Amino acid sequence: MMRSQAPRTGSTNARVRRGSLLPEMAIATILLGAAMTMTVQVLGHAGRVRRDADHRQRATLEVGNLMERLAAIPFDELTDARARGLKLSESMARLLPDSELSVSVTEEKPGADRRSKRLAVKLRWRGRSGEWEVPVRLVSWLERGRTSR
Repeated sequence: MMRSQAPRTGSTNARVRRGSLLPEMAIATILLGAAMTMTVQVLGHAGRVRRDADHRQRATLEVGNLMERLAAIPFDELTDARARGLKLSESMARLLPDSELSVSVTEEKPGADRRSKRLAVKLRWRGRSGEWEVPVRLVSWLERGRTSR
């Protein structure tokens, strides 16, 4: 014989749903924790990238300033020995304590009665991993035209 099942009443539905909030809360807590962990990791990475970009930008400005100081020296007084006397600013030396500055002046002969000097400035530093970052380089040429006799 077939039994007919009576529809459940509100009181039996309440008994079936009892305690179902706890697993939902546990799952929501796990999802929230995972989302917070990923957010913290992304923000940390963004901060490191921003700091690296700031170091590169400040290194570029420093190399440009050094090149301007070299170009301001009178042509005949500009020598490799004098150029090697240039140092990083104090703030840059604090920002990049394990950095190397390389400055060179090379005499070139572009043509008759003309003199030229090649100025090269290179700054490199170690990143967070301890390896050398890609250096910032700037090269310029100063030329003295024909001398009057």
